[in-house]
Amino acid sequence: MEKNKHILRKFFQEEDETTRRKLEFFWNECRPEKVDSVADPILKKTLQKIQTNPAQQPHSRKYRLYFKTGYITIASVAASILLIFWGSRFLRDNPAEDIKQIAATMEPLSFEKTENITLVMDDSAKLQLKTDAQIAYNSQGDVSVNSESVSSRKTSEKEKKVSFNQLVVPKGKRSQLLLSDGTKVWVNSGTRVIYPSVFSPDKREIYVEGEVYMEVTHNENCPFFVNTSGFEVKVLGTSFDVFAYKQMPVSRVVLAEGSVEIKDTHNKQICMVPNELVSIGQAGIEEKMKVNAGDYKAWIEGIMVLNGEPLQVLVERLSVLYGENIVCDSSLDNEQIYGKLDLRENLDEILEYIKSMIPISTREENGMICLKRVN
Repeated sequence: MEKNKHILRKFFQEEDETTRRKLEFFWNECRPEKVDSVADPILKKTLQKIQTNPAQQPHSRKYRLYFKTGYITIASVAASILLIFWGSRFLRDNPAEDIKQIAATMEPLSFEKTENITLVMDDSAKLQLKTDAQIAYNSQGDVSVNSESVSSRKTSEKEKKVSFNQLVVPKGKRSQLLLSDGTKVWVNSGTRVIYPSVFSPDKREIYVEGEVYMEVTHNENCPFFVNTSGFEVKVLGTSFDVFAYKQMPVSRVVLAEGSVEIKDTHNKQICMVPNELVSIGQAGIEEKMKVNAGDYKAWIEGIMVLNGEPLQVLVERLSVLYGENIVCDSSLDNEQIYGKLDLRENLDEILEYIKSMIPISTREENGMICLKRVN
């Protein structure tokens, strides 16, 4: 490196001291360690290019300026190559922290083609589980189902910190998940959850597509993030419901306890207090309103509370919960439904309850259950 410094001093006079120092700083401090096999050949070729220039001893200020510009151009190209190399190496050695990217690279499982609850382990092992299965991770990342260990292999502490699991709950099923930090997650039908087997010491983060109710273990030094395709929820320790089905035009967050902060894809942020609901549409955060949060967590006990739910929205939810394709006539879309539905009953009984409130008929057509108004 002393030889390199000598060449730099040779072609830059004292009035160019600032430029020379910047270049020396780059070569000495900014190139990554442990990549000499790549960095040194680039530097060597750059210096050879300078030394073999036809005019070996530039004296005029004009030529020095010309030569300095050429040197900086060559050095810039070399710097770009080094940064690209080191950047790609960094990404390989350090998995992306953006859990949305991780979710995009994981094998998607079709809710329509999946009949059983599926747990995809970090080693790609797939476990088929029964409905209401209770899946639990301990602080070391070992997993058990209904208190029975199902860990497929032992992994080092380093591996556990970067491994992600995927839980897919198909239509008509529900499940419960206990994360490694003690956070409890109730997973509704048609839902996909991606999470690490062990959280990092400074950040807890999961990805949700569908509906979950969560009781997050409090840790003020390690915030918890719930990511969806349209928004992010940040919490320290609280209880809330996230409703974020891709096929639904509007998502929502309902807060039961504590406080959360929501940020949409346009970086608009809003804070919530208990018994508030925030709706998020295609354009981002839409509105905040007061609600009874208990009504929005009742589904974990098998109850759906209806407070004027439009029939169109209700049948979309029932389609997911029961795994059936249900549609209603457009004239029924805005009919409001009140009361409570026991989701432990079969779909026929649920439809009979709806008939008691609205004069409708039901029949099957082309694999769909069609609701039509009775004149």
